[in-house]
Amino acid sequence: MSPPLRTNYIIQYKSLLNPSVCSACLRSLQCQWYRRHASTFAQILNSEDPKPDERDLKPLSRPIGVPHPPQRGENSGIDTRSWSEKRKDSFDYDKHLVRRKELIKQAAKPYFRDWSRVNHHNGKTFLAPSRIFRADKSLYFPNMVGSTLASPAESSDTTPVFQDRVSIVSVQSGRWAQLQTETFVDAKQHPQLATLLAEDEKRGGPLQRVEVNFEESWMKALIVRMFMGGIRKQRREEEWAKYFLVRRGITDDLRQAIGMSNARVGYVYLVDWMCRIRWAGSANAETGEREDLIAGAKRLVEAWRKESEEKTIAKEKGKIKATMSHDLTRR
Repeated sequence: MSPPLRTNYIIQYKSLLNPSVCSACLRSLQCQWYRRHASTFAQILNSEDPKPDERDLKPLSRPIGVPHPPQRGENSGIDTRSWSEKRKDSFDYDKHLVRRKELIKQAAKPYFRDWSRVNHHNGKTFLAPSRIFRADKSLYFPNMVGSTLASPAESSDTTPVFQDRVSIVSVQSGRWAQLQTETFVDAKQHPQLATLLAEDEKRGGPLQRVEVNFEESWMKALIVRMFMGGIRKQRREEEWAKYFLVRRGITDDLRQAIGMSNARVGYVYLVDWMCRIRWAGSANAETGEREDLIAGAKRLVEAWRKESEEKTIAKEKGKIKATMSHDLTRR
């Protein structure tokens, strides 16, 4: 009995990665195979991901993010390799195989897949958790590089903006995604959050809002740049450095790590002072999610104040000990 159609295609594709075949023949065989079976291979790749209508929405039960703390300059989308490193990599067969798999996966991804998934649950991929994630279990929000309203001509990192602050971060790509994030953070739709931000600012607290507008298309990014003056007028001058226009550097793997499984949907994150994701929401805010966001923000602000007080006390004790030891040495 012959194996099923899906297994046949996978076996045929894997056989093309045999390192004993010369590179020229391998490229020719892969092109012929892919032209013959492109549609079927796309179905194979897409069948690995469950469709939104095949599962019920569930609360986010595990921390999301990247495992390492973010650093400045990461995910800039700029190739920083030297000419000798590029030349060395061009002759590395294993890296060619990895890159080949990435390109085939990108080519097989349907262009309108994210838009088709918007029809289910309005694009919502998960329900926000009712409580924030534990600090020792939380993962990190990756660094992103883009221009801000304060300095449109320069590239800025998001990590310095998050450090030593409690941030409510909205990530969107397009106007429709922005309308979704506004159901969580807009002052008219969520006045309680606006009041909390204003009160915390008066007390000199750490709470802030950060916006990340991600536009892969250079044409869409150019249009956003053209209207940056209007966007700047809609915000206070203190908020200009907290609005990022990011064009590149956010790969598919990075999106999956932070829960952005649909690029057309808006996402909201609660990020602590160590750049850890402690809470997340997607698409339009459901019943109770706004209240959960406020409760999580208040809890993080209290934890930040407690930690700041402990640091201040420890610093004062250190000064007293240094003074006493200095007096003893003088005697």
